[in-house]
Amino acid sequence: MNHRHWLKTLIWGLIAGVLAGLAMLLTMALLRLFLGWPTPTELIFDRIFPLLTVEFFIGSLVRAGGYTPLKLQGVFSALTAQVFVAGLGGVLYAFYLTRRDRRGGLRPSGNSLLDARGLSLIIPGVLITTVLFVALLWPTLLTNYRGFPPGPAHAIASLEMLISFSVCGLGIMFFYGLLSRSPRRGIVDEPETGTARLVGRRRFVALGIGAAIALALGSTLRRLFRMGTFSYDGRQYRGPNVQKITPIRPQDEFYQVSKNLIDPDVAHESWRLDIVGQVESPRVYSFADIAAMPAVEQETTLLCISYGIGSGLCSNAIWKGVPLPTLLAQVKPKPNVTTVLFRAADGYYETFRFEKAMEPTTLVAYEMNGEPLPRRHGFPLRLIVPGLYGERTQSGSPASSCWMRRMAACTGAMAAVFINNKAGDVKAM
Repeated sequence: MNHRHWLKTLIWGLIAGVLAGLAMLLTMALLRLFLGWPTPTELIFDRIFPLLTVEFFIGSLVRAGGYTPLKLQGVFSALTAQVFVAGLGGVLYAFYLTRRDRRGGLRPSGNSLLDARGLSLIIPGVLITTVLFVALLWPTLLTNYRGFPPGPAHAIASLEMLISFSVCGLGIMFFYGLLSRSPRRGIVDEPETGTARLVGRRRFVALGIGAAIALALGSTLRRLFRMGTFSYDGRQYRGPNVQKITPIRPQDEFYQVSKNLIDPDVAHESWRLDIVGQVESPRVYSFADIAAMPAVEQETTLLCISYGIGSGLCSNAIWKGVPLPTLLAQVKPKPNVTTVLFRAADGYYETFRFEKAMEPTTLVAYEMNGEPLPRRHGFPLRLIVPGLYGERTQSGSPASSCWMRRMAACTGAMAAVFINNKAGDVKAM
């Protein structure tokens, strides 16, 4: 292969991969926008975040100028990296076909844009990439922003990656066919100038399609941004008498911190709360089941773990719901239970002592100051655990991912296995 041919192969392969990468990102964004399917970007963040040291996180926070700028930097870096990797995939595909040509492999007939020889690279590549991502992200595949239970959540997250990676692979084949191939001599009987014009039109079409995809992606990302937490993440109450213990309206003054790019949007009709693990009678509760139980109201002040004296990361509300001991009594925890583990719809999970769970002020809440829980504060259900910080037990802030979906009673050893191995299904406990 001469130098000029090598360079052309590299350039067309890279461009084809980049355009296919944009098509892949558009697919992910549309699935997230209309179906609420988690994107690999969100799952990767949730997978990596627990592995970071406090020093590294605080340092990154300071350098970025705040949590929201840090989120945006992470999103843009992740999107750029995915397009870059897709570009490398395009280069690999281009040189793979070139090598097949040099070996005298069977070339496609006619003017088909999809070279069937490339499927022997694309299909295994898509499957291997999907399996690799599923394996690496398995503990976070429970995340489902519509509140589906673990089984469907795993299937949806895996299917999202298979669809998106398939779009990328087929996109590489399609765009490379437009950019690099000229009509076969003997099939299209045109002079050289006519062939050149046809090749130019194909490349113009490829770049035009790529531009349309980029515009659609930009529009979709803007819609997702408006739906996201960026406009309210870090909101603090700084009104008069900030330290005074009076109920603060949830929608406009209650402080808010969120780990999510876009908070869950759970439908209470399909939402379920599973209580499983070391219990005699595992139960699955609907929202109607819990709302029909005798309820209590209690005034509880939430204090973020990042609270500083005089800051606004402290708010108060009247919470209404069912005491957690009422639910636990119905499932009959076994005598050896020492720990309660819970998981939320956005993938957040944490544990706390069983004794704390059995205190009457530990509340499964569905109302806040006389109103249904707002989406930003954990609709349809959140856990209130007075005395523990929100970053650990959902008692302190929406940063704890309050959209509670699953709870397990377990022994201390089983909880340690879960935390250390990031196991996905608490039924095994």
